[in-house]
Amino acid sequence: MSYKPGLHILLNIQSISENLLNAVDIWDVFLMNLINEHKLCLVGKVLHDFDNGGYTAVHCLTESHISIHTWPEFGTCTCDIFLSNFKKDNEQCVRDISNQILKYFDSSDIIKTELKR
Repeated sequence: MSYKPGLHILLNIQSISENLLNAVDIWDVFLMNLINEHKLCLVGKVLHDFDNGGYTAVHCLTESHISIHTWPEFGTCTCDIFLSNFKKDNEQCVRDISNQILKYFDSSDIIKTELKR
């Protein structure tokens, strides 16, 4: 069996939804719903609220990870979604999750980078 590279999408998102850029608990519920919807397997997560606003979170998956870091004072966040293709082709799943995250933040101003790795 040979390995087919997975898709890794990096997002730089501008958002006017300051409440979503400050609410790690709401992000966690949203992301856990996505993980379940896409039948991914969570192996652990770390969520951290910063004292002056914003948060960072990493959801580790058997398939790899989804992470985010927010700066509400600048109306921005960075997010990355990577799923390996070890057991199945997850490329469309990564694209779908990326689009759902953009919709979540109601963002039209993004920088999106795609890597195969």
